[in-house]
Formats: sequence, structure tokens, C-alpha cells
Amino acid sequence: MEELKVTVQRLVGESDAQQAYCCMTEVPTPWPQALCQCQEWVARNLGEYIEGYHVQLESGEVAGHLYYAFSEKALIPYEIEEKVGVLYCEWVQRRYQGNGFGKRLFEAFKDEMHKQVVKGILVENTGTDGEDHLKRYLGLGFEVHSESERGRLLYLPIGQQEVEVHPLEPRIRSRKGAPVEILVIGGYMCPYEASTLLLLQEVAREYGDQVVLHQVPLTPETLKEYGVAGGIFVNGDPKLGGAETEESIRQVLQEAL
Repeated sequence: MEELKVTVQRLVGESDAQQAYCCMTEVPTPWPQALCQCQEWVARNLGEYIEGYHVQLESGEVAGHLYYAFSEKALIPYEIEEKVGVLYCEWVQRRYQGNGFGKRLFEAFKDEMHKQVVKGILVENTGTDGEDHLKRYLGLGFEVHSESERGRLLYLPIGQQEVEVHPLEPRIRSRKGAPVEILVIGGYMCPYEASTLLLLQEVAREYGDQVVLHQVPLTPETLKEYGVAGGIFVNGDPKLGGAETEESIRQVLQEAL
């Protein structure tokens, strides 16, 4: 089989951001509006809350991505000391897996972390990631730093063997009764999750003043205020995830009422 010719490109501007989330372009995405909004979020926040690399084919098509941030700006629910790289997400389209694209992405990222003289790299392994996700990072030299209800936090030492990390305490209170209060934190770092937010906005209008929807942008400040890095909270409880249907959203609202 002929070897595919690809390049690893750092995201530097809006045109790169408009090609973000190749995980949603393997097949026609069921959430095109959510994908567009997330790409716009990347364009607005590139170089501050998100950095990244794309694997590009000769045609210009993006076949894989890796997104990250530095601990001073990273949007994950942990208090982390300065000068640590935080890996958000990486993906290679299924049809191109097995060609070493993921390895090339990670090598480019790791080389950049060495240039930036970081202390190390952190990545979360949550309960939904699966054992293959964990095995991959352990194979890359990561070690289990700590475990919590969220899952495992993995660390790859570069300039410092140990790193100071503390999980944030969620500060969202549960309540009951009407009007139903919906708090949305963030919502545009992942098209899968953003799809529910966009549908929720439509469904919530049907309930008039019985449902109050509050949207809070995810920033380092709101991360510390609420202690969570995103989610949809119905009367204070995390009831809705990604890719929800209208029926499931209505059911959650009816139960809350």
C-alpha cells in the first residue's frame, strides 16, 4: 500500500480553526450547527485557552487533531501549578488509523512542550474514555498521578518529576420546584456536547417562564467560581449530556417541574 503523504501543522489562525474537530467530519455530522459554533469558539480562543496541531493530507483535508493548553489557561477542573501542558483531546479519523498519524501528532506536541520548558504534561482519563485510552498513554510514558470520582489524572514528566495538582470542588447547589433553572457552563469545546445545548435552547422556549436558562462562558474565572469545566445542570443537577434527543430533554424538564 502506498504511504500517505501528510504534514503536521500547528493551528495559527481562523482558517485552521475552521477545520477543527475532524472527529465530526468522518461522515456527515448530524450536528452541523454545533460543529460550526465549536469551530468559531476555537477561532476566538486560539492561542489563549486552546492550542493545537492538525495532520493534513496533500489535499488539505484534516485527518487528525490534537488540542491542548498551558496550565495557566487550561479549562479543566483542577488547580495546576504553572508551566504544565494540559492535553485536551486527540483523534485520528478511523479510516486513517494505523498509519502513525497519532504518533506524529504527539511527537510534534511533545517537541513543543520541550521548547516551552514545561514541567510535564497532564491528561485526564475519565470513566467514559475506556481502557484503550489509558493503555495508550501509559505506553507513551505517562504515569497515574491521582484518581478521583472523575477518573484518573495522568502525568508525563519532562522538566520536573512531580507536579502539584488539586481537583476543584464543584460549587453548584441543587434545588427543586418551578421555575426550573438550567445552568449551562461552557458548551463549545466539543460538538458532541454542544449539540445538546443548541437543542435545549429550542425546547426550553416551549416552556415559557417555567424554565429559566442561564449560559455562562467557560473561562479560568468561571471554572474557579463553579468548580466544573462544563455541563448542563437542571436545578443544580447534571442531568443532560451530549447528543441528547428532544424527547430526552423534555423528559428531564418535565421531571424537574
